[in-house]
Amino acid sequence: MVTQNQTNSDLKQLFYSKPQVFVDYLMSSGRLAVILLDAEGTILDCNTFFLENAGLSEKPVGQSINAFLEESLIAAKECAEGNCRPVKLTFDLSHSIEHTLSGHLLEIDGRYVIFAHTMRLTDNELVATLSRLTDELTDLTRELNKKNRELAAANETITRLMMTDPLTGLANRRRLSEMLDRELSQARRSNRPLAALMADIDHFKSINDTYGHGTGDKALQQVAQILRDSCRKEDIVARYGGEEFLVILPDSGTKAAAECAERMR
Repeated sequence: MVTQNQTNSDLKQLFYSKPQVFVDYLMSSGRLAVILLDAEGTILDCNTFFLENAGLSEKPVGQSINAFLEESLIAAKECAEGNCRPVKLTFDLSHSIEHTLSGHLLEIDGRYVIFAHTMRLTDNELVATLSRLTDELTDLTRELNKKNRELAAANETITRLMMTDPLTGLANRRRLSEMLDRELSQARRSNRPLAALMADIDHFKSINDTYGHGTGDKALQQVAQILRDSCRKEDIVARYGGEEFLVILPDSGTKAAAECAERMR
């Protein structure tokens, strides 16, 4: 029969006789986190299990242990050498996932070693974590929807600018081509009339030469406004190029087009 004292004695002897075996196990494959800190809480070394639980690919040597904790850990300077103090470390990983390690803090020659194992969350902690993750997901979804709306508005603005003459605000020639094709197609399918008017500004070159291009630009803007005011909401007014304008009149015959032209005059 083996007594408790004999078992303890045999285990101690094994530790003392084969320390490298136990060190290699703790540092590489052991399921116990081992972290070496200085008196200020700066990480001096750690094992593989700590890296896995902290979500790190490299040892964070030189960083404070507090950088990984939800709540700061104050090094237990009052801890006497050889005595252990219980610690519970809650790691805040990427500000979204918490991972808790529970173990002991041991002071050795002015430095501190933490031995800790993975600790399962209690039901309350699990609910609180899930609740926080849900809130964060909701915030992210809300922010994503906002960004999508902003992107859609920006795309709409870009499209409008691409299709609009910047000086007069009328449809440009590119937009006119698309709208004319559409109206012609609809008129053919429904056998409805479609009219078009071409207008320009008489002696426009003389206006530019005599009064300058600024005055010429104002003349173009005024004529564009007159054309808009003379047309219906469904009519299409576009700047064709230079001082030329084209007006498309859906559901309008010759008589309606002539009346519109007279209003413009």
